[in-house]
Amino acid sequence: MKKRNKFTALFCTVLLLMSGCGKAESNGTVTDLTNDAIVTTENATETAIIDSINNGIVIDEVSGNVYKTERNANPISGNIFCADPTAVEYEGRLYVYGTNDHQQSELDTTNDYDQINSLVVFSTDDMANWIYHGRIEVGEIAPWVNTSWAPSIVSRIEDDGLTHFYLYFSHNGSGVGVLTSTDPVTGWSDPLGQPLVYQNMPGLENCPAPFDPGVCIDENGTGWLSFGGGVHADGGKIHSFVPKVVKLGEDMISFDSEFVSIDAPYFFEASELNYIDGTYYYTYCNDWQTRGAEWDYEGMEKPPSCSMAYLTTKTPLDAESWEYRGAYFYNSGQNADGQSGMRWGNNHTHFCEYQGTNYILHHTLLLEELSGGTAGFRSMMVDYLPMDTASGEIPITAATRNGVSQIKLLDPYAANSGAVMFTSADISYTDETNPAVKSIADGAWIYVKGADFGYGAESFTAEVKGKGRIEVRLDDIESEAVTFIEFDCAEYTKVRSTDFAQFEGRNHNIYLVFSGADIELKSWQFEKGEENLRPEEDISETEQQYKTIIISAQAENPGPSPSTVAEITKDGDYSIKSTAFDAKSDMLNLGFIDDKDATYKVYVKSLGFETANGIVEVPVDVELDPASSNGNGLENGWKGAEIGALIYGTEECGIFAAETDIDWIGYRLALMVNGEEVPFTSVTYNVTISGLTFE
Repeated sequence: MKKRNKFTALFCTVLLLMSGCGKAESNGTVTDLTNDAIVTTENATETAIIDSINNGIVIDEVSGNVYKTERNANPISGNIFCADPTAVEYEGRLYVYGTNDHQQSELDTTNDYDQINSLVVFSTDDMANWIYHGRIEVGEIAPWVNTSWAPSIVSRIEDDGLTHFYLYFSHNGSGVGVLTSTDPVTGWSDPLGQPLVYQNMPGLENCPAPFDPGVCIDENGTGWLSFGGGVHADGGKIHSFVPKVVKLGEDMISFDSEFVSIDAPYFFEASELNYIDGTYYYTYCNDWQTRGAEWDYEGMEKPPSCSMAYLTTKTPLDAESWEYRGAYFYNSGQNADGQSGMRWGNNHTHFCEYQGTNYILHHTLLLEELSGGTAGFRSMMVDYLPMDTASGEIPITAATRNGVSQIKLLDPYAANSGAVMFTSADISYTDETNPAVKSIADGAWIYVKGADFGYGAESFTAEVKGKGRIEVRLDDIESEAVTFIEFDCAEYTKVRSTDFAQFEGRNHNIYLVFSGADIELKSWQFEKGEENLRPEEDISETEQQYKTIIISAQAENPGPSPSTVAEITKDGDYSIKSTAFDAKSDMLNLGFIDDKDATYKVYVKSLGFETANGIVEVPVDVELDPASSNGNGLENGWKGAEIGALIYGTEECGIFAAETDIDWIGYRLALMVNGEEVPFTSVTYNVTISGLTFE
């Protein structure tokens, strides 16, 4: 960030009762006032709006620290790790709740979950842009709690005319607690002051970990709760009868039946309940044990290891009535073709119908994988659920990277939360319920997908705090700003742009680009610029055209191979970082692109190797032709180099052919710096793309 001018003092002015605004001169004095009443941005009232100043701040670069993208669009959040989703619809919005893995990630540890005592809340009304509403501080609301995981929520209109929300959660592996509120985000209380379910409570035999609650309310307003985890006391049997279901009392915080065991084959954890068109659906995560010959469900496939499976019934308290229906969702590391390219891990799912479409909420390690982490922090995802509610059939499907489509356009003329976004780069949040977003680096940005500018725009107003500039760019992060606001305010202040460039068309994506760190954005909206409605455009007009480029590589012994997927939107320079892998791995192939329909070429300028002491960059100077059968790759261990030969770089710093214990290849590729081998854990391809075309 650069400034064209410097001021010794800066005063922003606003008329409290009139729309005129003073002009600040470089000596700090105020002139051209149409009213004697002025305020600085430090004491502007909540309803006052001040005009943007223009101190000449220039945003030279935008952050590249973005991991959720158009191609990897599925994580609900691009900057909060979270898992075990559940959902409820309220006043037209879908609210999703989850385990707050981010709380543990802030401690810079691996994810063993033992420091998580809060839950997170997001909401959407278009399935593309999500608002982060902040944390539910379970540990403060219920002081007897030391951890809180895997929530499940329902709502019901009670006799007082209000919608009451009942949020059940795991108290580590030892029980289930419940919070209540009449608001989906705030106002939570602990009505019991103790667990609703706990280990070894009367009537709860053979349930080693009575956690992972699943709740539903049927058409009669009756609540039902399932829970359970762990294996049978005698070990890994197919039929453990560990999970339980129980009828809830009218108050939703007591029981009105005995606990009934469910026979869920290969049961492990992640109990959840749904009530759909008169049928109860119990879902769970299968265990990891090897599938032996024993299997007593004739005509049905054994569920894949650690996949999700389900049972259905019309009468939950009749144990014999629960019918096993099979697996419906692969482990994240698997799909119908075999390996999915995503990491393996336990899952936890929830079914939800929203605006006439069935969705499955689940989690993966995709966001962490994209950001280069390996500590086990998860991200909530959403995919389509191909459920036949008439028959109860759910064919098995898999997690996707691109997720689901936007179902409606965002209204840019409404007062939008600063936290609404499709994705972002270098953005965090203030520490409160319904937080503001906060930039953490120069060039931070927010991407809001698919807004309907039916009447154009003539100004942009945002409630901000801090010092700097926010630019509004449409459709391309690198495009010229259509408007901006500049400000210097110690408290939240509404600042309005003074100029707005003309733009064509109706549907546009919005980028809000921050000049520096510590700028807070609470809300924003545009003002209509025209009286006549522009011609309607299909919602797909805001879908960004891109070419998916997959750079594959190979590492063995141990760890996953360091492949990478990138979306290329135009010719130019890109830095494409691979997934992380173990530093002990033998690197056998530095990367190739297999795209027989490619019109583009990829010039590899250099490779950046991530080491314990930072990035080591090695020049390469090789052009790849993805459509070629022999010119589409960098060095690999079959190319016949002599052991000890320099492959790329210099003798002082380069990639060399090195010995390997793997007997089916000639050599591995080692990074050598001043004669010493340096282990590395990822590869960044610094490339120039040329000749890109779209269909």
